[in-house]
Amino acid sequence: RCIGRCRSVREELMTGKKSVNLVISNNQYSESLEPKGETFTRELNLEDNIELTTEGFLYNKGRTMYIAYDETEDAGLQNTKTIIKLEGNDKLRIRRYGKDEDSGMMDMQLEEGILNITKYVIPAGNLEMEIYTNKIETSLDDEGYGKIFADYKIKMEPFINVRNKLEIEVKPS
Repeated sequence: RCIGRCRSVREELMTGKKSVNLVISNNQYSESLEPKGETFTRELNLEDNIELTTEGFLYNKGRTMYIAYDETEDAGLQNTKTIIKLEGNDKLRIRRYGKDEDSGMMDMQLEEGILNITKYVIPAGNLEMEIYTNKIETSLDDEGYGKIFADYKIKMEPFINVRNKLEIEVKPS
């Protein structure tokens, strides 16, 4: 459900927005410690890869950029909108909310070296989600075209403990 702040972001996006093409790739890994001499090294094992090509909208306001798009039925997220907010080059916020009562809501804040705790709201209830951001990199031009990369870890006990590498490519439509 979208209440309050989601509505104001939607209204902001209605003025000054431009159409863009998005290529979104998310690799999800499990982590394991492997012996290396007398120490251990962290190994990443690819568990899942999702790639989505879609159309969306881009809106810039000062040093803050918004990207909005509708999720796809193929991803099992029909009737769901995602809004990505990039503040400067180091703070990324990803909000996903459903357009109807049966959809979930997620609000992730990614900031390099920071642990954020948030709720993932699904029809069955709320799950606590811990997100630790390893790295955020951007290579966007003045028009907002280019790439955003985020490397972060998600933990929802006892269900999920994975590392994600997300890449969002923003191209002219």
